[in-house]
Amino acid sequence: MIKLKQIDLGLLLFRVMVSAVLYINHGHEKLFDFSGMLNRIADPLHIGKLPGLLFATFSDVVCAALVFIGFRVRLAAAFIALNTFLAFVLVQKLDVTSFRGEIALLYFCCSLLLCFTGGGAYGLERASHKQQ
Repeated sequence: MIKLKQIDLGLLLFRVMVSAVLYINHGHEKLFDFSGMLNRIADPLHIGKLPGLLFATFSDVVCAALVFIGFRVRLAAAFIALNTFLAFVLVQKLDVTSFRGEIALLYFCCSLLLCFTGGGAYGLERASHKQQ
């Protein structure tokens, strides 16, 4: 039988690795080359490139950081799930055979998992609850 500490350790490793890779591969570029990204990003919702890029940047930078530190993991993961779902459906056109489609789907599945499980016991949110 799996012990709760093992599950919490697994969730810690999972959320830290997924959020770090999301930031490194997607968030960093959006944060430090925002104007360049604005010229290259798609506008599948037809709301303008700037609002779409702001949402994607929020997801890939702010929400990835929240997941990484374990604060408001379910909420942050929901934003990541929405962003990656839209990328998979509207930009990648449900193409799981392409690398970008596969990656978008995997990020969606990972963030959806965290929406249901939360970040586990090892995170900033649990630490702040213990202090109160």
